[in-house]
Amino acid sequence: MGISVEEAVKEIQGRENIYVAYSQVTKLPYVTCGEETFNDQVWFFAEEEGVKEFGQKKLEEKILLMGMKYEKKDFPRMYGLLFSIGVNSVVWNRGDEQIEIDLDKIVREPDISKLPEEKRPLINPTLQLSGIYFMQELRRPVEKEERHNMREKEEELLANLKRSEFLVAMNPQGDDPKKISLPYLKNKDGKIFQPVFSDVLEFEKFGRGKKLRVAKLPFEKLSGIMMEQAEAIVVNPMGFNLLLNRKQMEIIAGQGQK
Repeated sequence: MGISVEEAVKEIQGRENIYVAYSQVTKLPYVTCGEETFNDQVWFFAEEEGVKEFGQKKLEEKILLMGMKYEKKDFPRMYGLLFSIGVNSVVWNRGDEQIEIDLDKIVREPDISKLPEEKRPLINPTLQLSGIYFMQELRRPVEKEERHNMREKEEELLANLKRSEFLVAMNPQGDDPKKISLPYLKNKDGKIFQPVFSDVLEFEKFGRGKKLRVAKLPFEKLSGIMMEQAEAIVVNPMGFNLLLNRKQMEIIAGQGQK
């Protein structure tokens, strides 16, 4: 007999470390849709060797993975990330044994609905999940016709972009609160991109160590704050890293013609 769900839950909760399969293209946990359960799954491993073997196997499908080691002290941050990207189950791998477990059996999801609205952090798991699925497939180094369900993935992502709010970083200039500049990123060709963030965790990755302020805007207002010299906005530059130029933004917002 294999390990039971109850045993696996206790084992995961009691561990000193866990290895998580990460996607090299999204810099986030690798997410799959369960063939039987249709759950949105992440992959946990008891040993480093296990996640390495999984990565080697996925290379056959041109899926580029890496292992991320989480220590016990970082488990709350790890689980917070999983809830923020919308996954609902974990595939636990221990040696030759494998079992799927609902995430909320391992840890309770934080309930932010009780916080006053102005204090609620922006979390957007639906957008994150659709962005992850789209980018994992789009950046798989295969011929276009070998990619799976791209039209469906794209439509879901675009619908989620349109109905989402975003965090925009602002750089205060001196003591005058009205004087701000907008941070930007530059690629190796010198092109400028303006970052926006789907949630507070993505903003924190970018803003760590910087004295930034933040504003929350709906998608249709993002083109109005784009710098003239920006080639595009970049959604979650430290995550799934989606570039959208002005024309694409107008089309998504319903202001332009395809």
